[in-house]
Amino acid sequence: MAGQPTILLHLGTHKTGTTSLQHNFARHRKVLREEGVRFFGPGRAYPHLYSAFLDDPMVDAWNRLSGLDAAQIKSRDRAALAELQQRLTRKRFPWVILSNEYLALLPAEALATLRDWLAPYGRVMAVYGYRELRDWMSSDTQQMAKSGLGTRRTTFDIGLQRIADFPAKIVQVFGVENTRFLRFEDAKKIGVCNHFLQSFGLPDFTALRLEESRQNVSISGPAVEALLAYNRAHPLGSGRRDAAEVARLKALPGPRFDIGAFSAGEIARYAEAYPLARRLGLRIAAPDELERQPRLAGVRDRLARGLHR
Repeated sequence: MAGQPTILLHLGTHKTGTTSLQHNFARHRKVLREEGVRFFGPGRAYPHLYSAFLDDPMVDAWNRLSGLDAAQIKSRDRAALAELQQRLTRKRFPWVILSNEYLALLPAEALATLRDWLAPYGRVMAVYGYRELRDWMSSDTQQMAKSGLGTRRTTFDIGLQRIADFPAKIVQVFGVENTRFLRFEDAKKIGVCNHFLQSFGLPDFTALRLEESRQNVSISGPAVEALLAYNRAHPLGSGRRDAAEVARLKALPGPRFDIGAFSAGEIARYAEAYPLARRLGLRIAAPDELERQPRLAGVRDRLARGLHR
């Protein structure tokens, strides 16, 4: 592998600065190339890379909404991989960055297939961003509401996967020596691009006198709740969505959206997952630091869930 590039495969996860990273790396692509860093992608998730390694492409919600059938999607994805292969075999750079936040969703077997597909072109390193559970769940709920895909708040199970199951899966596939975990709370202090580049000893935006713009500006708590309700009544692809009304709802004023405190049962499950996350090197709050719901609130939540089954 000597003399070959190092391929930094940025797997996400969602809501850890991925959009800002992709946008800014694409925006400053030319300067990065001069430093031996080649960023592949159009300023968003690298197209169709996630879909190309799914056994069933219709698992992807965006594929289902695309208007293409499974055969057409597979043909499109083969073409996307052929194009990426051509890019990887052109002029070699010491560092290559591929970013698609959906990749963390791939099963271990599919991630291993992607790893092996990239291996002939350089050393493959997995890069995964994580953040504190409550903040991640709040941010993900907001993003899903804005995208039109979300109809309910992000669940605890989904959040716990991002700090337990996903990191363990990534280490299983890529190995400890080829995995780097990036803490979002650290990245916020210096910029997600600076944090990413510094983690690999590369010249950062500050050294290169580059500006990092922020993407995915937050919306208010009332806006999130209104959009979730709107998405339930007017699903994506239904033909019943009004772009002007969606824009109005996004602009609703109010306090920041927060998923709220955790139940005693959720904290107990977090405590079970916590030792593994720490062994993997994730720096997250200890179980006793999580805010706990009042006892009566937890009972009300359980009753409400039972009534809605």
